[in-house]
This record gives sequence, structure tokens and C-alpha cells, in this order.
Amino acid sequence: MNTTQTVTPTTKESLFEIGEHFYALESLLIESGGEITDEVDQWLNEYEGKEVQKIEAYCYLIQKFEEIADEAQRLAERSTGYRKKVSSLKERLKLYLEYRGKEKVETSRFTVTVCGNGGLLPVKLQEDVSTDSLPEQFIRVFKEPDMSRIREALLEGDEQAHLFAKVEPRGTHLRIK
Repeated sequence: MNTTQTVTPTTKESLFEIGEHFYALESLLIESGGEITDEVDQWLNEYEGKEVQKIEAYCYLIQKFEEIADEAQRLAERSTGYRKKVSSLKERLKLYLEYRGKEKVETSRFTVTVCGNGGLLPVKLQEDVSTDSLPEQFIRVFKEPDMSRIREALLEGDEQAHLFAKVEPRGTHLRIK
């Protein structure tokens, strides 16, 4: 069975190359005193069409990539659920085998073994011990800039804050409907 789709040909020129043609058209219009000749009109129509096709192609790709990313996220979320089920089933099976005193069981398809963990010995703090009550040598300290306080100081005109930071303008984003 042979099916055919109608494909709108897209230009090989990049979006910015198409934009350069509009600058060239603008220069040509300035030189001609704003007079639109048949040649300029044809050129304008051609590149407006190419621009619309290119923007349409961008939007199509953006939409498809968003759909793929959404599907990947959905699968990742399902994967997390399955990982939890795997962990729970393994823990339950290990608990059962330990209860029965069995370290190894062979079935027709699987060999299951309860093994000791490797690596560093685990450490657990006593229940009544908090980080604040530990000697300093056993505490890790992480430092990071407090961007909210820096922003606030900059907006209030704090000269010291202006020595190491500046407020940036808000960016822009694209909305496709």
C-alpha cells in the first residue's frame, strides 16, 4: 500500500539568511526613494513566503520536540514508580529469605542470593543528636550566595553590593499558540 503525503517545500536558507534579504530589500527601497518596482514586489513576496514557511517549520519542530519531551517525562515518572516497586519487591523477598534463614535459592529461571553489602560501613547518628550538637570537626558547611538578599541590596542602592553584582533586565520568551 503506497501512501503519499503533501509536503510543503521549505527553503534551505536559514531564518537569519532570510532576514538578511529583508535588510537588502530595505536598502533597495531607500535607494529607489521608496518606490516599489515589480522586481522589488516579487522579491518581497518571495521572501515573505519563505519567512512564513521557515517560521512554520520552527513552530512544528518546537511542538514535536515538546511532545517528545512530555512523553519522555511521562515515561520517566512511570519509571520512578516501577523502580519503587522493584525496590519494594526485592526488599520483601530478601526479608522473607532472611526470615527463613536461606542465603541462596535456585529456581528453574533464577538464582537468588542474599549477600552482604560492600563499601564503607554505614554510620547512623543517635536519635537525640542534632547537627547543632556535634563538634565542629564533624560538620560540613556549604556556602552559596543569597541571591534574594543581593537583589534586595542592589535595588536599595547598596554601594557595597554594586561592587560585585548588578541587576540584569528581565529576559523575553517565545509563546506559540
